[in-house]
Amino acid sequence: ADVRNFLLQTSILDRLHGPLCDAVTGQNEGGARLQSLEQGSFFIIPLDDRRQWYRYHHLFGEVLSIHLRTDQPDLIPELHRRASEWYGRHGSYAEAIGHALAAEDFPRAADLIEQAWAAMRRSRQESAVLGWIQALPKKIIRHRPVLSVEYAWALLAVGQVEGAEERLRDAERWLEN
Repeated sequence: ADVRNFLLQTSILDRLHGPLCDAVTGQNEGGARLQSLEQGSFFIIPLDDRRQWYRYHHLFGEVLSIHLRTDQPDLIPELHRRASEWYGRHGSYAEAIGHALAAEDFPRAADLIEQAWAAMRRSRQESAVLGWIQALPKKIIRHRPVLSVEYAWALLAVGQVEGAEERLRDAERWLEN
């Protein structure tokens, strides 16, 4: 039962790491469990030579995800929230934002996008930022002037001039209030 719960709960992750698994599952044996799964040929694939990061075989991961959605659907947002918090603490904003969006924790996702913006802009990843912002409810964007400006910048970077002006007006309206 413990192994099954571990497998199901960690199926939300694209990559598995002992401390990350501990954060998601609330247990303390993630690293040992991953090594045990690898030794037991549980469709787990190491991603580095030190065997710190793994992933499930894609088909196995899909089966686990289906079982999680069937058996424990109410737990899924909380698992994503935990993963988002772990990734955020470790400076992996893209993963943190992805999990916050999956959890539908939109205020957290917006906070993370605002924090990640400068680094994403320096590395010319405006289209990723644009995708994240567009996944947020419009109400959240309109009430956050920094996010509205970031949205406008990302739109300009991908050549969508018309939408950029409207986003700047949103920021301006908020600042006037």
